[in-house]
Amino acid sequence: NFKEALAALARAFPAYLFHAAALVLGGLLILLEFGLALFAMRLARITAPVAAALLAAAILLGGWLTVLAWQHFFLYRRRAIMLAIFSGMAPVQAGSEARRFFPAYSSWARWNRRLRQALHGLGLDENPELAANTGLVGRLAAMAFNPAIFSLAFARGGEPAAAIREGAALYWRHGNRARRLMKSWSVFSLAGLALLFLLLALPNWFIFSSAGVPVATGIVLALVIAWFLHQAFIHPLALAGVSAALLSETNGREPDAALCEKIAPLLAP
Repeated sequence: NFKEALAALARAFPAYLFHAAALVLGGLLILLEFGLALFAMRLARITAPVAAALLAAAILLGGWLTVLAWQHFFLYRRRAIMLAIFSGMAPVQAGSEARRFFPAYSSWARWNRRLRQALHGLGLDENPELAANTGLVGRLAAMAFNPAIFSLAFARGGEPAAAIREGAALYWRHGNRARRLMKSWSVFSLAGLALLFLLLALPNWFIFSSAGVPVATGIVLALVIAWFLHQAFIHPLALAGVSAALLSETNGREPDAALCEKIAPLLAP
C-alpha cells in the first residue's frame, strides 16, 4: 500500500518535516562528536588499535545518548502528532490531542510498553503456539509498528486509556491486513537500512583506509548515521503505510466489548 503510505505522510508533512530535520541534525551531531573525539585522541597520541576501539565505542554511545535526548525532549511528540494526522485530524487539532494523550515522554514510553505487553499477553492467552513462533521479523514488526494502534485511538477520541484500549481491540479483531503489511514493511524498512549503510560504508572504507584511520571506525560511523537517516525518512513512511491500512480496514467497525474488558487489565500499570 505504498500510495496509501505516501498520501498519509503527505497529510502529516509539517510534523514529518520537523521529525526528519531533528534526526538529520542528530546525525550531524554524531559527526561533530566523532571529529572532536578523533582530535582529542590525536592530541593524546593514543595508538591506532586502542583509538579504533575507543572511537567506535564513543560513536555508538554518542548515537544512543543523542537518540535518547531527542526522544525525551521532542521526537515522541512529533511521532504522536503524525499518528494523529494519519487518523484524519487537522494539524492544529492533532497537536492538542497528542499533548492530551501523551503530556510527557514518560507517558509515551509507558503506553508503548503497556501496549506491547497487552498484545503479547493476548497472543499467549488466545493462541500460545502462534505467539511462541512469531519469529524475529514478526517480533521486530510488532515493536516498530504497534504505535500505529495509536492512530485508531486518536480516531476514537475521548479518554486516552479507553481510546487506546478500544484501538487495541479493533486491531486485534480486525487488523489482519495491517498485521500482514507489518511484516512486508519490516522487510522494506530493513532493506532501506541496509542500503543506506552500504552507501555510507563503501565511501567511508575508501576514505578511512586512504587517510590511515582504522576502517572499523568508519564502518561503525556509517552504521550510526544510516540508522539516523533510516529513522528520519524510511521508518515514518512504513509507519504511515501500516497506519493507513489499519484505519482503512477498521473504518466503520466498533470494538468488541468483551475483548475490551479482557484488554483492560493487560493495559493497566
